[in-house]
Amino acid sequence: MTSWATALLPVVATPVLGAVLGLLLWGNPRVLKVWGLLVAAASLLAVCWSFGSLSAAGEGLPFLLLPPLGAFVSLLGQPAHRSNQTAWLLTLLLLGIGLGALAGEGPLGQILLLLVLALVALLLSVQRALPEPAAWWGIGTLGLGVLSLATTLFAVSPASSLTFLVGCAIALPLVPFHQGYLAAVTGLPGNLPAFLALLLPVLGFHGLRGAIPHLPDAPAQAAVGLALTGALYGSLKALAQSRPAARIAYGNLAFLSILWWYLAETRTTPPQTAVYLSAVVLAGGGLLLAWYALRARYGEVDLRALSGLARPMPRFAVALSLLALAALGLPPFGVFSGLVGLLLAPSYTATGGLVVVVIAWLCASWYFFDLAHRPLFGQERTTLRHQDLRGPESASLALVIALLLMLGLMPSRLFESGPAPFQRTVTLEPPAWTK
Repeated sequence: MTSWATALLPVVATPVLGAVLGLLLWGNPRVLKVWGLLVAAASLLAVCWSFGSLSAAGEGLPFLLLPPLGAFVSLLGQPAHRSNQTAWLLTLLLLGIGLGALAGEGPLGQILLLLVLALVALLLSVQRALPEPAAWWGIGTLGLGVLSLATTLFAVSPASSLTFLVGCAIALPLVPFHQGYLAAVTGLPGNLPAFLALLLPVLGFHGLRGAIPHLPDAPAQAAVGLALTGALYGSLKALAQSRPAARIAYGNLAFLSILWWYLAETRTTPPQTAVYLSAVVLAGGGLLLAWYALRARYGEVDLRALSGLARPMPRFAVALSLLALAALGLPPFGVFSGLVGLLLAPSYTATGGLVVVVIAWLCASWYFFDLAHRPLFGQERTTLRHQDLRGPESASLALVIALLLMLGLMPSRLFESGPAPFQRTVTLEPPAWTK
């Protein structure tokens, strides 16, 4: 067995084996939750231990740590209830496959990304929590991603280039290939939306990092147009949403479209792109976890059903306010530092697309601000029984806020473009169509 395979094995096997062994603890939700947290923590350690031998297309160690961190945080905030058990084990399974896709070489990484998309499509088809048009659009889009990545394994250039980009555009959502991401974030149970809101974009960005410098002019210009369209579309759709999860999903679509615009416009991937992506997905996942806490107390609600929560739920009010400020891109959080870093990077020259980016950013200042203001302030509903965040819920949201502050205050220390103390010894070969 090669040194690369030896290093990859514990990274993938730890969460996958943890998910399988978790079936033995199915009868006790509290013990199963603790087991899931231990497995996620062990996955963090496995990534750190194996980092020096893994190839990950140039990302720094913190970028590789995002999936296990996201799994740990999303599991921590969940109540120990039987209805969440399936989501916990699926989180561990998706974590193992996703880490393999990040760390795998060549076709193996594409196959594992294909498996992630296929598993999410299967979950949506079984769950069927969304209305039929949205559910089928999501399943169909993810199926297209599976087919595209399968074609990439056998096709030759230039067909393989297009199919590979389609697969990346479904994981890192780009209009019109965004329905699978929206369905996963709004239609799956438990902590899966918060975890997949992080995992899918990270996997899509990982694939693009090796391909974007070799992108031909025509696909690059098409991606620029689609990205600017997606930034406006996501912003306008977010403004119209009354369901919190849908508003967060469309808001993330708008901000991730800005990342697509920058990548296609400059055809470079400076360290600021990883900072920006990490901050956007962490803020979106944190908001989804905060709203899950409300859903666990009051059921499926929209923004008009609750008000006046700031006084009876002060811990929730502080957490939701900080997450909303981070998500809309205010300092000192990571979204602001990442976006400003992109615009100040030497590879970027101001173009007309910047106007669309500013408009999308201004729209976010309304719909993310309203996401916090509407439930926290106004008339308190005395007919409802209020319960503030419990200890694990507070801890999970506090961890997300702390990570966003770290990304905002010291991004250059977390994501370095040059040789790092954990430099990989194996480099990733670019796809055949990029040569």
